[in-house]
Amino acid sequence: MKQSSILKTGFALLSIVLIFASCKAQQQGKMTSEKLVAQDYVITQLGEKEIADSKLTLKVNPENSTISGYSGCNNYNFSYKLKDGVLDLGFASATKMYCDDKMDLENLFFQKAASVTQFNNSSEVIYLKSKEGNVLIKAEKKKEKSE
Repeated sequence: MKQSSILKTGFALLSIVLIFASCKAQQQGKMTSEKLVAQDYVITQLGEKEIADSKLTLKVNPENSTISGYSGCNNYNFSYKLKDGVLDLGFASATKMYCDDKMDLENLFFQKAASVTQFNNSSEVIYLKSKEGNVLIKAEKKKEKSE
């Protein structure tokens, strides 16, 4: 009887340890909408439009509260504010070059960015969303170049 009780207790403790270890492993890639994750991303989607080959970039720097990158023709920068789960990108500053074949895509990017108020992110992906929760901008972790 005592041996059975010890075995049950040992099994229960082992189960608890495994559950906590599993939760810890899942948290490393966990999506969050509480804070922005520092990462370099490649923008793969603007609204419904897939743009994975466009080379638009997005870099999140929570230390300086900035989001910056390349928007198809120009480099841009947002100084964001995050309060009570609401993301305010504010106004963008950008270089002022004109690229005949890329301006439509760049204008779409800035149009989508102007409506961002929410986000979900991890170290692998970021979704910038409208107040209704629609995905406006999706970006995936920039892959390291293999040499």
